[in-house]
Amino acid sequence: MENCEEKLKKCQHDITEYKALLNSLALINSSLDLPTVLDYLMELAKQVTGAEAASAILVEEDHLMFVAASGMNSHEIKRVRLERDEGIAGWVIKNQKSLNIADVSMDERFSTRADKSSGFLTKSILAVPLKIEDRAIGVLEAVNKAGGASFEETDFRLLSTLANSAAMAIHKAQLYSDLNELFISTVKVIANAIEAKDKYLHGHSERIRDFSVAIARELGCNESELRNIELAALLHDVGKIGIPEAILTKNGRLTEDETRQMNLHPSIGADMLSSVKQLNTIIPSVRYHQERFDGKGYPEGISGSDIPLSARIIAVADTFDAMTSDRTYRAALADQTALAEVERCSGTQFDPQCVRAFFKCYQKGEIISNWQLKKLQSTDRGEPA
Repeated sequence: MENCEEKLKKCQHDITEYKALLNSLALINSSLDLPTVLDYLMELAKQVTGAEAASAILVEEDHLMFVAASGMNSHEIKRVRLERDEGIAGWVIKNQKSLNIADVSMDERFSTRADKSSGFLTKSILAVPLKIEDRAIGVLEAVNKAGGASFEETDFRLLSTLANSAAMAIHKAQLYSDLNELFISTVKVIANAIEAKDKYLHGHSERIRDFSVAIARELGCNESELRNIELAALLHDVGKIGIPEAILTKNGRLTEDETRQMNLHPSIGADMLSSVKQLNTIIPSVRYHQERFDGKGYPEGISGSDIPLSARIIAVADTFDAMTSDRTYRAALADQTALAEVERCSGTQFDPQCVRAFFKCYQKGEIISNWQLKKLQSTDRGEPA
């Protein structure tokens, strides 16, 4: 009877562990936040193997880096850099084989560098390679079996399953990063094509991107919001593709009809982006970046918090860059003049909280105007400022 009860407990324990593994797969499938996924997997690795600690180590150029850890001083351990072939991890990666070492003090392959840096005492290690296709990209380690026991075959199977999950997460994140870089590069090409219609706009979209992301970060926007603001800032003037070049480059005041046409560019841009599913989230930013906080802007005359925060941010960045850049009808204004104008328009043209964040970014050197860049370049060439 006792034997049956023991078997039942073991089955229940196994069910709990495999449920945890299934949950890890669900998390990996739903998340692109690699640090969060890896931290979760380290906690799970520690739990299912009965280890005191667990860590993920990745190959980065000629070194090995601890990218996630649980049960040890993670802040200290993440500062540790091992040589490419150093320690148990180096051996596992080089040979693409797992190791189960009951007493590391008796194994000449063990490196004490991580223990010395973190203050942790490693006694036993179960190490499994992280593999993408036939290439080892790192190691998943469970350290110190609870109670001083040795890691068992069941621990190896569970850790191997988690290693596969971790490798999938890393591969997915790398693919997403590559696709995102390609996507951003394509967006930049489009932005540059718009700017090519007017030599005075050269670099405008990328400066607006830099200014807007800095302001948004100062306001506490999360990574997803920052990415959307980056895209929206790069494409905020995409609707100018539909505006006659003669209007865009006119040297002088626009007529009433020309102004009406120019004011269509936010709506034209939003309509253009509506056909691209991946850009649907930034359409409001593009459509409303010319709205004013007091409701006197265009295209719809909305005001206050009815204007998306991203559009309110871009409005400040766009105006400051326009003032501090050369135009067909005037030279760039000095920073002091433009800053005074931004402050004067706080609460009317601009959202006051966005203006405050803008000034904080400027004071920290995160916003460098076109006027300031040209002044620095002139100084470097020995020309009078």
